[in-house]
Amino acid sequence: MEHRWGERFAVDLAVRVAGRAYNVRRGRLVDLSVSGAYINMSPDLRLLSRVRIAIALPQRLAHPTPMIAAFVARKAKAGVGVEWCEHAPKPVLELLRYIATHRPERHRVAEPAPYPRLRRLR
Repeated sequence: MEHRWGERFAVDLAVRVAGRAYNVRRGRLVDLSVSGAYINMSPDLRLLSRVRIAIALPQRLAHPTPMIAAFVARKAKAGVGVEWCEHAPKPVLELLRYIATHRPERHRVAEPAPYPRLRRLR
């Protein structure tokens, strides 16, 4: 069952994921929606752990990178699924608006849940 709000978009952006002050990991944002995202990275984060995600927005390269609060909702071998702590944070809306206006229709994710063997909370 799909629990995501809004339409998902396929993206390929570098992100930094910070769990604690000195624990920063790099990853690739591959799937984005107003309620969460999927990040290709080592899945050594614990489920429900709070993280902050830094996304370099394409139209704001000269500005500071915004940090978005999220928590780890799903884990897979190739990465983690996160849900934003705030529904539709402003940096995500800006990025989705940029994607919708600068990319063709083929970048929308049509298939639900492309993640293999996700562990869900019960």
